[in-house]
Amino acid sequence: MRFSSYKDSVAIYLRKSRMDPDSESIDETLSRHSDTLMKLASKMDLNITEIYKEVVSGDGLFTRPEMLKLLQDVENDKYSAICCMEIDRLGRSSQKDGGIILEALQEHNVFIITPNKTYDLNNEIDEQSVEMQSFIARQELKSIKRRLRKGVEKSVEYGWHVTEPPYGYHRVYIDKHPTLEICEDEANVVRMVFDMYVNQHMGSYTIAEKLNSMGYTPRKSDYFSRTSIQFFLQNPLYTGKIIWNRRRHLKKKSPTDKNRRVLNEKEKWIVADGIHPAIITQELFDEAQKIRLSKAHPPTYTGDLRNPFAGLLYCRNCGSAIQRQFSKKGGNRLLCTTTACTRSIRTEYLEKYLLDFLKQTLSKYNSTLEANSKSESTQSAEVIKISIREFKKAINNLNTQKARLHDLLEQGTYDVPTFLERSKTISEKIKYAEDSLRENEIKLAELEQAPPMSEAIPILKQLLLHYDTLSAADKNRLLKQMINKIYYEHTKEQNKTECSLEIEMKYTL
Repeated sequence: MRFSSYKDSVAIYLRKSRMDPDSESIDETLSRHSDTLMKLASKMDLNITEIYKEVVSGDGLFTRPEMLKLLQDVENDKYSAICCMEIDRLGRSSQKDGGIILEALQEHNVFIITPNKTYDLNNEIDEQSVEMQSFIARQELKSIKRRLRKGVEKSVEYGWHVTEPPYGYHRVYIDKHPTLEICEDEANVVRMVFDMYVNQHMGSYTIAEKLNSMGYTPRKSDYFSRTSIQFFLQNPLYTGKIIWNRRRHLKKKSPTDKNRRVLNEKEKWIVADGIHPAIITQELFDEAQKIRLSKAHPPTYTGDLRNPFAGLLYCRNCGSAIQRQFSKKGGNRLLCTTTACTRSIRTEYLEKYLLDFLKQTLSKYNSTLEANSKSESTQSAEVIKISIREFKKAINNLNTQKARLHDLLEQGTYDVPTFLERSKTISEKIKYAEDSLRENEIKLAELEQAPPMSEAIPILKQLLLHYDTLSAADKNRLLKQMINKIYYEHTKEQNKTECSLEIEMKYTL
């Protein structure tokens, strides 16, 4: 077969399955599988150039970073074959995910090598065999999940707590069944939250700030936030109840998707009396719900945009979109919704900084000769072109070095671990050079394609001339024609009227 040549690269993909012994850790299982596949590679005289170890759990394709990396390398025609323990190690979560993986391997003529058989997906018999094995594996996975789900539901109905202990409790076992025991230090914080909310009439944000000032911290972050306080106030578990299937996870549909949970319909909830003790009374919890629901005023959309920086303004610290809030006391303010991040500021103070920047931009444009601007752009483009040539030359030299490694491996000068180590080093250098090359090519394209500032001058003049009389929607429209993003920061060292802005323009001077 064509991958028997030392010139053809072969990868190993390792992933633990539910069928592997539970007594083994992921590292132990993957190490055992790696030894098996390396012996197989030695026997078949395969050129193993990379080992992909999937150490994170997750059924969906987009929750498996090593598989995504492997597929990207397959798309780049990096391998002629993939070694794995069984077909279902590649994926059995869904027909769609499995189809993406197998189609990528088939399209790029990549063989699948297992200890039992080698599969050529462009061979009709092998293709049918792989599809059948994948189908059986998916059905088996569904059966396992169904049994696990039934077992969990039955445990919940009996009052056992099967998920991670929430703040205020820690895990204990009664006759090998999981339940909760009160952690007094944390439970006192929960009691304080309900007391401040119900009896002292404090809001969620005020309670969070109060707890932070007293030195209390949640388990997984440095500060309490409005969200964490709302979680306490809405969680009936603190009254001794168990609720299951309240939320469900949405499966990632792309690598950039975030993990999301959505609320299920109440008819799907499983509610039971828990074995664990309550931290607060049912009466206090019910009173908190009455207050919470009476305070909830969903925003109404009138169709009028009130934030001139909508879709433009972002926090320089955490990257979150800066939001506008209005109050009778503070007026229009712009703030980051991440707790304890950058400070908020009144809208008019930020507008002053932005207008000063735009006035300086106009002044700089007027004072700069067009010929000088062209000369500077040409010079910058030439520097980037030189860098591109150097990186291309470096990539060619590194690929030559990598080819020599294959010769040394074939001659027996290098063993597999040494070869992999040195191959990895060169590959990292190649990746750095390729990434740098790509960045420079993008910069050059932007420099050559970005419209000159002269095209934005009419818009800029209109904005500066009529800014005070324009509506928020008109301001937003004109700003978006000139600006990609504005990054905002307001530190403790700055007074209430000061801030820092980093403005990314769409045009080049």
